[in-house]
Amino acid sequence: MVTLRDVAKEAGVSAATASLALNNSDKVNIDTLKKVQKIARELNYIPDARAKALTKKSTKMIGLVVPEINNPFFADLAQAIKMKLNELDYSIILCGTQNDPKEEKKYIDMFRSGMVDGAIFTCLTEVNNSLITELASNHIPVVYIDRIGDDDGIIPIVKSNLKDGGYQITRHLIELGHKKIAYIGRKDEERYAGFKDAMLEFGCEVNKDYIFDKYHAFESGVKAGFMLNDLEDKPTGVICFNDETAIGLMQTLIKFDFDIPNDFSVCGIDNIDVAKYYSPSLTTIDIPKKMMGKKAAEILLKLIASKKVKKEDYFINYQVKLIERDSSSKLE
Repeated sequence: MVTLRDVAKEAGVSAATASLALNNSDKVNIDTLKKVQKIARELNYIPDARAKALTKKSTKMIGLVVPEINNPFFADLAQAIKMKLNELDYSIILCGTQNDPKEEKKYIDMFRSGMVDGAIFTCLTEVNNSLITELASNHIPVVYIDRIGDDDGIIPIVKSNLKDGGYQITRHLIELGHKKIAYIGRKDEERYAGFKDAMLEFGCEVNKDYIFDKYHAFESGVKAGFMLNDLEDKPTGVICFNDETAIGLMQTLIKFDFDIPNDFSVCGIDNIDVAKYYSPSLTTIDIPKKMMGKKAAEILLKLIASKKVKKEDYFINYQVKLIERDSSSKLE
C-alpha cells in the first residue's frame, strides 16, 4: 500500500510538506503543490481515514450532490441516504447543481477543504470526474449513484440498469403495436441507448423528427407537448427521460384535447410516487432508488471508518422493472 512517505520521497519533499500539499495548503508553493498531487495520483495514493482522524476531528457530515433538489426522484434518494446515515449520527449537506458543472466544481472545492467526511455524487455530467477522482484519492471517500464513472477501484459506483430500462419501456410500446415512437430526453445517455436498441431490434425507424434532445424536466415536457402538437405526422407512442417530463407532456397534450392513451401512449422512467396518482396513471420503469441510496450510504460509511469494502461492492448495477399503468395502451 502506498504511504504518505512514499509520495514525499518520490516528490523529494518532507512528509509534512507532502501532507500540506495534498490538503491544498497555501503554506506550500504552487509548483510543489502540483508536483506532489500529480505524484500522488500516479502512485494511486489513498489517505488512511483512521490516520486522518487522529489529526482532524470528524465533521459527522456527508455531502450529497444532486442535479435537481426539487426532483422527486432525488428527494426519495436523499431520504433513503439520510435514514441510513442517521444510524451513526451523520447529517447531510444537500447540494443542488442544476446540471451546471461549474456549480458542481464549487462543491468539490468545498469538500476538499475538509467540510465533510465523505461525499455522494449523483449527476448526469461527467465533466468533473477527474476532479472527483482526485478528491477521492487524496481527501475524502466518495461514492457515485447512477453516474457514469470508471470502474477503477477508487470510487464505488451504485447504479441502476438504465439502458435496460430504456429498452424495456420501448419494447412495451412496440408490443402494444406502436412503431412511430418519439423519445424526449438526452441522447448521450443510457436510456436513449436502450430505446434505440429496441427500435432497431424490432425493425422500427428511429425518426429524427421524433427525437427531442436535452429534455428532462417538467417544463421540458410542456415544451415538447407544444412541439408534438405542431407535427403534421405525429407519433403514437412517446417515451420520456423521466416521470417529471412525462407528466408535463401529458398535461400539455390533454390541454390540446388529445386523449391519453388513445391518441398518445406516454411512458416515463423513475416511478416517482406521484406517477401512480396522476390521471391517467403513468406507465414507467421502476428504479430502486431507496435501495440504491441505502447501499451507497452503507459503502460510504465503511470507507470513512476504513473498513474493508467487498470488491463486488465497487460496482453495483440494480435491475429495473416495467410498471404498466393507464397511460399506455394497445394501438387500435
